[in-house]
Parts: sequence; C-alpha cells; structure tokens
Amino acid sequence: MSESSRVVCPLCPLHCDDVLVASDGKVSEPACAAKKFTTLDSQTERISGVNLRQIASTGKPIRVITTGVDLVAARQLVQWQQEGTVDVKLESDPSVRAIGTVTRRDGIVSATLSELVTHADLVWLIGDAQTEWPRFEDRIRLDQPVPNGSGKTRVVKRWERWTADFAGRMHHAIEHPNDDSIESEFQSRANDFRSSEYAAVVIAPGAFDPEEAEMTAAMVARIVRRRNESARCVCITLDPASTMRGVHAWQTNESLAVVDSDEEFASDAFTVRVVGIGENHPLTRRVDLQIGGEDPGADLAKAFMPASPWVNSMVVRGDGSVTLPLEVPAAVSGESSTAIEQLKRVLGKTGNAIC
Repeated sequence: MSESSRVVCPLCPLHCDDVLVASDGKVSEPACAAKKFTTLDSQTERISGVNLRQIASTGKPIRVITTGVDLVAARQLVQWQQEGTVDVKLESDPSVRAIGTVTRRDGIVSATLSELVTHADLVWLIGDAQTEWPRFEDRIRLDQPVPNGSGKTRVVKRWERWTADFAGRMHHAIEHPNDDSIESEFQSRANDFRSSEYAAVVIAPGAFDPEEAEMTAAMVARIVRRRNESARCVCITLDPASTMRGVHAWQTNESLAVVDSDEEFASDAFTVRVVGIGENHPLTRRVDLQIGGEDPGADLAKAFMPASPWVNSMVVRGDGSVTLPLEVPAAVSGESSTAIEQLKRVLGKTGNAIC
C-alpha cells in the first residue's frame, strides 16, 4: 500500500502546500473543504458514446465553463479556443469580478498574502472567506500579533456583505472625522482605519450585493487609494482563475468572457461544465455535461464524467504572487483521468478535431 503524500492542493485559490493525501486517495488533513474530494473510485460515469453523440447531434458549438484550471489545462483550452474548437467562459463570483473590473479600469493598491501577514495591523474581511477559502484565516494568521517587530496587535473586523450605501457611509465617516451625525459603528471603524499604519481590505466571494457589486467595489477602491495619501492601505482578493486568465492574456492579448455562477444559457451550444479550482458550490444551472466534481444528477447535467483533481502541472496562487507545482500524489492511482483528458474524449466523440 502506498504511503500518504503531502502535496499542493489544487482545489481552492489558496493552494495550501501541506495537504496530506492518504493511501486511499482521500484528503486526510487538514480539515477543510478539500476533504470531500476523492479519487475516481467513488464516482460513476453517467455517459456513453451513443448518448454523447445524441446530445451533440445538432452540430452545436461547444461551450466550456470553468472557475479556473491548472497550467496544462489552461494552455489546452486556449489552444482549442483559438482553433475554434471550443468557446471558453469563466464562471466568477460577482464580487471578485467587480473588484477585478474596477482594478483594471481605475487602478487600486494591491498586495500579496505574505505582505498582509507581515505588515497589516488592521484587516477588514468582507464576504464568505470561511466557506470559499476554508483555511484563509489560519494560513494568514489574522488573529495573531503583527510579526514585523512592532509589537502591535492586529485588529480584524469581519462583515458578511457590504452594499453600495454601506460603503458610501463608511467612506464618509473616514473622510469626516468631526461629523457628529455619523453613527457609532461607522465612527468606530473609521477611527480604527485612520489610526492604522498598514490596513488591508480583503474581498472574499459574496462580499458585495450582486446588483451593486461594481458600484461598491469602486467605493472600496476609492477608500483604499485615498488612505494611501497618508498611510499604507491595500486591497486583496483571491482569484481562482489566475492561471487561466494569465495564460489566455499572454497568448491572445485579450480577456476571457466571464459569466455569473447562476446565469442560464440559451441552448445555442453544447455546454460543458469543467469543475476546477474553487468549485465549492453545487451546480445551479443546467448543462449538457459536467466533468469532475460531484455528480449533480440528471436534472442539472444530462451526462457526467468523473475526473481526478490531482494533476502534474503548475498553478498560480489566487493573489497572483507565486506559481506552485501540482503533482499527482503517490497514494493516488495513475489510472484516474484529469478533467482535460476527459474533455479530449468528449471532443473526439462529438467529431471535433484534437490537435
């Protein structure tokens, strides 16, 4: 029996490098969302060459939706897209997408996770980091003293969600310290913000009201930029699609199309959902085929192909700061197919060329 393997985790944009995979292929530690992922042995393929050809018999183009993939898969998807074989779309959380849009349009002061750990004496954490990035607070050591030698205790404030109105009121409180009409919560948080030497605003999935996400993100960017006139303030998020975005931009000089996680599609294409990095939610839209993850059932996916999350490749951490090596754990059977290998099978069965 193979011994346990300690590897880089491919399942969330933190990409922790201390994940232990047991001899049965299951993640034995740490206790996070990665534990629910197993090998192909626990999944049953719900597809055949016959029904796949029936699904794609209309000759529709193939639409591939993913939250993010490793370097090998990203290169292959970009190549297929350039050849016209598939149309790739990124599935993104509205809050993460909004802060990215604002950053590209207006600019923002950003930082890496290691800079937050070393320097931040104040952290505002907005959104559902616990669900989406299960070990974030542990890995970033949010509730420990700042390790830069100052002896300061790090102040952490958590919010489930900001609306545009809330962000505007927070900005007003920060800009007008002598306004007695400001509510006590805003006064208190504004005072903490103004007294910090290095503040970090962390945007997690679900941070903003989806209907106001870009407006709220713009206000957050304004708060961050203004604070940098007198002290250090940064904005941090983790993008599961960092690898895919980078590869696509390098090879095409263009941005990938992005869709909401609950957006329904017209039946103008054969839709394949490739479960990738950061897939912590069950499928809500209907697709023709899901590759990887857990089988959502025939009502949501007409067909299902299991895929191993483990792959010999590379991946960019969600803050874009470092490239990490991925590998198939020694404890896992080499017979398990990856998502991109399964997608090659699909393209072959539907008559698309594989180059």
